[in-house]
Amino acid sequence: MAQPPAAVENTTAGLERAWYAVALSAEVSEAPRQVWLLGRPWVVVRLAGAVAAFADRCPHRLAPLSLGRNCGDSLQCAYHGWRFAPDGRCVEVPSNGPDVPVPSRAAATVPAAVMERYGLVWLAPAPPVCDVHDFWEWDDPAFDPAWTAPRRTSAGAGQLTDNFLDASHFPYVHASTFGVAESAYVAPHDVVRDAWEVRTVYQTFYANRDDPLVATGEHPLVQPQELHKLGRPFSCVLLRLKFPVSGATIAILFSCTPETATASRVYKMMARDDTRGDPARLDAFVKDEEHILEEDLSVLEQYPHRGLHLDLREELHVRADRLSVAYRRLLADFVGG
Repeated sequence: MAQPPAAVENTTAGLERAWYAVALSAEVSEAPRQVWLLGRPWVVVRLAGAVAAFADRCPHRLAPLSLGRNCGDSLQCAYHGWRFAPDGRCVEVPSNGPDVPVPSRAAATVPAAVMERYGLVWLAPAPPVCDVHDFWEWDDPAFDPAWTAPRRTSAGAGQLTDNFLDASHFPYVHASTFGVAESAYVAPHDVVRDAWEVRTVYQTFYANRDDPLVATGEHPLVQPQELHKLGRPFSCVLLRLKFPVSGATIAILFSCTPETATASRVYKMMARDDTRGDPARLDAFVKDEEHILEEDLSVLEQYPHRGLHLDLREELHVRADRLSVAYRRLLADFVGG
């Protein structure tokens, strides 16, 4: 195993073996679309109805394939007309004519895997060490799905992931939304590392402003919360928020995509079981969650660096940081091979 780096950044070597959301499913059509991942451009496109992905460079003269033309079952380079099948095989070199075999080295680079799940298009540049989270609520008819607009930020994907795993910042960063003084104390909790997942359950408190019975006085504003947090490499977090007073459950899947050295994109897919399809409540929920994300970014975007330290001596850790420490150790194993 290689020695892991002291810190992991968006373009650190060794991050390829994971799934990353690169677009909303609705953003990917028959027109080629350029996306960025780990400092490299890719192109995603629907060929014959299925999502395909290629490195955004034709092997001939390295022209961006995102400028190309959809030929139904293949993508044609806009520069010299080379055509590529979804698996990367070059199926035509027009300048050679029909009688000359296509050179074996003419294949376009494709990721190890591409798929659609939870309203997102995912790429794995190299064979992933684990699957994406089991966000079963997304497809459960008892839950209403929703999502915030994808948000590009200067914060590092590792910093974002660490933030979404943390629970001790609530009363300070989120004082205007759900944070309350009662959540400042983080009660002892067990952290589990299971292969490539770290997880815990926090018993905390939450200002449940979207509980309709708070307005009537039937429920208190500050309510206990059972908060499940699960992290997988490199930068995905699944949250389950359970409210024993109202009986509601909210599930949130974050994919913090490391696009370039200076940019990440946050995908936030959500599902909850207490809105009963009410569009007004769902719209208010989305707006609240967008506000919560902006509260996090108001801190993270002010950091002078974009990396997450893996050397545990670089930061001071306390008991409340046990999940964050477990995540750093998992990443050290991940990038160390």
